[in-house]
Amino acid sequence: MSKTITITLSDSIYTTLLEHAESSKQPLDITIEEFIAQHLAVCLARACWRERFENILERVYSRTSQYPSSEIEADITAAAAEVKEMRHARRRAG
Repeated sequence: MSKTITITLSDSIYTTLLEHAESSKQPLDITIEEFIAQHLAVCLARACWRERFENILERVYSRTSQYPSSEIEADITAAAAEVKEMRHARRRAG
């Protein structure tokens, strides 16, 4: 089933869509529908990614809440210093 809508486009967008339709040898309405479908797919993928990311953050926060932030920061600082020292050692050896 399909629905019909009326939209108002600027001259430049209309011209761009028309040129694309002509170059791809498709009717203008099919070209517009494809562009809308592509845009929706991107939006839905971003929303899905954002939801998954927020769920991961929530799990990380729930697992780390038992540790004081000062301890976490100290561990990060120590790990960063360790990596930096390993890089310096590789450069000296190379």
